[in-house]
Amino acid sequence: MPILLTMTNVIDIYTDGDEDGRLVRDRDQVEWARTCDLLARWLPPPPAVVLDVGGGPGRYAEHLTGRGYTVTIYDLVPRHVEQAAARGITAHVADARDLPAKTGTADAVLLLGPLYHLPERADRASALAEAVRVLRPGGVLVATALSRWARVFVRAAAGQLGDPMWHEHTLTSMRAGHVEDGDAWDQVVYLHDVNELATELTAAGLRDAQVLGVEGPIGAWARVHPQLNPHALRLAERAEVALAATSIHLLATATAPVRPPDPGDDLMRGRAVG
Repeated sequence: MPILLTMTNVIDIYTDGDEDGRLVRDRDQVEWARTCDLLARWLPPPPAVVLDVGGGPGRYAEHLTGRGYTVTIYDLVPRHVEQAAARGITAHVADARDLPAKTGTADAVLLLGPLYHLPERADRASALAEAVRVLRPGGVLVATALSRWARVFVRAAAGQLGDPMWHEHTLTSMRAGHVEDGDAWDQVVYLHDVNELATELTAAGLRDAQVLGVEGPIGAWARVHPQLNPHALRLAERAEVALAATSIHLLATATAPVRPPDPGDDLMRGRAVG
């Protein structure tokens, strides 16, 4: 699928949806709490400069700003940028593969969505290259991916394991990480393997890549039955390494190489320097 069409579909899905309200729902509290905990573990201390690429309506940016970070959002969806700005977050419409940010100016970059909306590896590599470019030497990247192996748990929690259609859908997801002839969401989503995600970070020149599971082995059931949230949280913490692939979301971190940024990168891209 042409990447331009994919990005148009992403914008349409999020314009019509309610990403702003998603992370306050009971069913998504395990994802929220675990992501906040891992950000606290991995990010440099405030007042570090954080670029939240694909930051959506700004809930994570607002959380980090409240803890003393300096956060700027770059998001593909104009509605998200408007919602983030209404929270008092500096926000701009931009594509993760071509950021209007200067080289070597961020202490940390968040990619909490772009990688799983870029089905082609070359486009994910472009997004990671941009993250590396804008990071200061030794800066921290934190990136989210969707786990392809968690599809089995999602289907089990939904009671769909016996449905032939969903069975084939799950097999395709596990084989290719992408279902080209699926619905609108399938067409704009890529599902990672844990090792594959670490390999992509390393190929981008990042160091010390680490991939953990977010919601844990019963996270899919907690989405259906939020009363399980406390149990899911404890299991997710205990199983974040050994059972990472069972989580709906994977969260990875890595560090930028320790080298001085090249101002020529900005000049070649037509960006002002200074």
